Amino acid sequence: MGTIGARTTTQRKLRDAPPTQHASLALAALCLGFFMVLLDGSALNIALPSIQSEIGASMGALQWLVNIYTIPLAALLLSAGTFADRWGARRVFIISLAGFTAASLACALAPGLGALVVFRFVQGVFAAGVLPTTLAIIARTYPDPVERAKAITVWGAVGGIALVAGPLGGGVLTEAFGWRSIFVINVPIGLLALALTVWAVAETDRRLDGGFDWLGQAFAIGGLALLVAGLIEAGERGWDDVLTILLLVAAVAVLGAFVVVERRVSAPVLPLGMFGVPAFTASIVNGFAFQFGAYGLQFMLALFVQRQWDFDPRTTGLFFLPFAVLWTFATLVLNRLWSGRGMRWLLVTGATIAFVGALVCLAAAGPDSWPILLAGSAVVGFGCGLFGPSCNGAAMASADRRYAGLASGVLNTSRQVGMAIGVAVLGVCLALADPVTGMRLGIILTAVAFGAIVFLSYRYVPSRQ
Repeated sequence: MGTIGARTTTQRKLRDAPPTQHASLALAALCLGFFMVLLDGSALNIALPSIQSEIGASMGALQWLVNIYTIPLAALLLSAGTFADRWGARRVFIISLAGFTAASLACALAPGLGALVVFRFVQGVFAAGVLPTTLAIIARTYPDPVERAKAITVWGAVGGIALVAGPLGGGVLTEAFGWRSIFVINVPIGLLALALTVWAVAETDRRLDGGFDWLGQAFAIGGLALLVAGLIEAGERGWDDVLTILLLVAAVAVLGAFVVVERRVSAPVLPLGMFGVPAFTASIVNGFAFQFGAYGLQFMLALFVQRQWDFDPRTTGLFFLPFAVLWTFATLVLNRLWSGRGMRWLLVTGATIAFVGALVCLAAAGPDSWPILLAGSAVVGFGCGLFGPSCNGAAMASADRRYAGLASGVLNTSRQVGMAIGVAVLGVCLALADPVTGMRLGIILTAVAFGAIVFLSYRYVPSRQ
């Protein structure tokens, strides 16, 4: 009993103290978990041909290895955020991190496609617990706004590096050690993150007010799963496909029922009053627009240069290297250098730069104009790296700390849905009869998304937060 009491006292001191070595170790643990989840999601695409050659499945069937991970990840983010607030973010993070690590090992040992699909689904479930808890713990570990903004900048930079490193690292690992190595690599990363978490992360406060809205949870999970599945099918089958239409109509109906339930219950999954704070609502929309623009554009341009300009995969990867390098530089260096100017300044300036970069891309047409597209996309990457971390920081700074896990879940859900819609919509643009016209239409939509971030940030995000 004395040991437990001493441990609790120590954790409270760590939680309430200013950033120290323990806080830095805690941030390292959270970033490792975040990195692992994003790395795994982006590395698999490169390994699909190798999996096909060993297992013998069709590429259509293998695509479900990607989808079966994405659907539970997006659908469970809200619920995971709620669980983190009620049961403790540290506890949920440890369980999720351990589960993801174990599922990764199971994927590496999977004897066939069926088992691999099942274990990928399990990975997606536990990944949904990792994402919102990382931000929730950061928000409570760093109570000082300036230090919290710096920590979220590091967290965002790690996420950007993971998304860039995924395809590159996945290719190297697959070529050198086989496709199973992209799952094996998660095991030491996960174990290190777990050890650091147990040592350095203090448990967060729990919100025990009211009952538990099981009906709301069911509607939220079902509606988000239907929405993401519908968007995936729209990208693969088209928007006029019967299955796509049925999934999206069902998603609207279930999510509508979710809103009705949340208005009536005493302890909702998602307190709609959260959206009464303009800065929080604007930040959630910004997160959606950020993912729609940045990742939708990258997806569309990668397809365009390969299909229309006959770039091979290696050349395509090199083509996006300036995009990735400038993104990382702006996130790691300039965000820290200019953090004193405030998140609104970073949001408005970065999104304006990304908007200009998108307009530059409009001038590209034939293969000879590749330097224009490269330069424009690099400017977009620079702008996104500058304002991306502030999308996260502004949302968490404007949310009630009692709901930090839920706020993180809402933010990550909006980002995941924005990414899915961006890929689906811009993919449809590229499928038009004239691919150049389709590409330009997609670029215009991207520019509109960045313009919306400029307006919402200037109008609703406080100049000092």
